Amino acid sequence: MSSATAMFREVTTPWGHRSWRFKLARAARGYLHRPRLRIPSGATDVESATRRVLLYFMLPAWLVPGVVDWVWHKRTDIEHTSGAGESLIHCLMMTEVGVPVMMGLLMEINPLTLSVMLGHSLAHEATAFADVAYAINHQRDVEPREQHTHSFLEVLPFMAVSSIVCLHWDQFLAIWGIGGRKGRWRFALKKQRLPAGYLRNILLGIGATIVLPYANELWRCIRAQRLGEALPPWKVAPHEPVVIPEALAAHSPHAPSVIEAH
Repeated sequence: MSSATAMFREVTTPWGHRSWRFKLARAARGYLHRPRLRIPSGATDVESATRRVLLYFMLPAWLVPGVVDWVWHKRTDIEHTSGAGESLIHCLMMTEVGVPVMMGLLMEINPLTLSVMLGHSLAHEATAFADVAYAINHQRDVEPREQHTHSFLEVLPFMAVSSIVCLHWDQFLAIWGIGGRKGRWRFALKKQRLPAGYLRNILLGIGATIVLPYANELWRCIRAQRLGEALPPWKVAPHEPVVIPEALAAHSPHAPSVIEAH
């Protein structure tokens, strides 16, 4: 029976976990063997300058206000006010920016990838409005310094996508079929890859300044709920005080001591 099971597993492996892991490793090896995109250090043409600003200024600059915004959330005690609800919105916003970033780093720019980038940028703007509204409606103090930080977090992704559109104007026109352009509507890895060192450093930067801090924020919010120091988001209505029962509030020095929200 065991041998028959093993044979059956071998037959079904094309759709199994090992097969996907193998395909991913093979794709990574093939990607690293592709010719590297080179931007001459002395080049002053518009295309080279735009690529240089995009890769070495806009993308790294986006990481800084991300950390600063996390600090403002922590100082305004997000885990005991707007809590996990707002933290999940932050995770959604990071995903809305992260998907275009990864596409720009790894994938060929064509009408499909550009459409996804533009769609995520619009979704990010809409979510940014919802994020601030949620925080204010659930009693978290959004100070002017945090609002100014949000300005950078909103404008830098917009500038980055705009730069990519300018670099690949023909692919942008192909989205709308202008001038008979069709383009290739499929996902494909870049024909000219970015330097491995750059990719490694920027991914480490994203992990250190975005993934870890906001994972910590979500963990703090969930922990506060489990300890009875905050109510789950679905138990607090907009414009209603975020409070907990007095019996539970006694266990937390941060928790408000008002009447429980219904």
